[in-house]
Amino acid sequence: MAVRVQVTFEGDSMDEVIAEVGRWLNGQSPEAPATPESETERRQREIREVLAGIRGEASRRFVRDVAEATARGQTVSLDDLLMARYGWRTGTALAGTVSGPNKLMRRIGHRDLIVRDAAGGYRMDPADAEIVLATTT
Repeated sequence: MAVRVQVTFEGDSMDEVIAEVGRWLNGQSPEAPATPESETERRQREIREVLAGIRGEASRRFVRDVAEATARGQTVSLDDLLMARYGWRTGTALAGTVSGPNKLMRRIGHRDLIVRDAAGGYRMDPADAEIVLATTT
């Protein structure tokens, strides 16, 4: 006779799910619900998760470059200098560089990390830029 047991763990982040699994495995009772995250804490957690999930070196560099430009009140424009700095031959390479971080942010934070403004420059929310700069080296 086969017995099948299915256990489901839920959380707002993978860290929460892992903590729940650990408590279950150790025979501990679930903790009382945590206090809700503040907007700042949520944003910091989302940015950390996105940065940890970015695989491409160019994408990591571009996120940092956009954060630095945003912190200065500027945008990053797709021009010959940028293309040369990244070794891109077409704008399609930029699209690939931006899509990775944005896909992660859409999944984690339900929004884009890097946006293109009406003038064609790339920027991010100043609060996100501050977290990126504080988190990356």
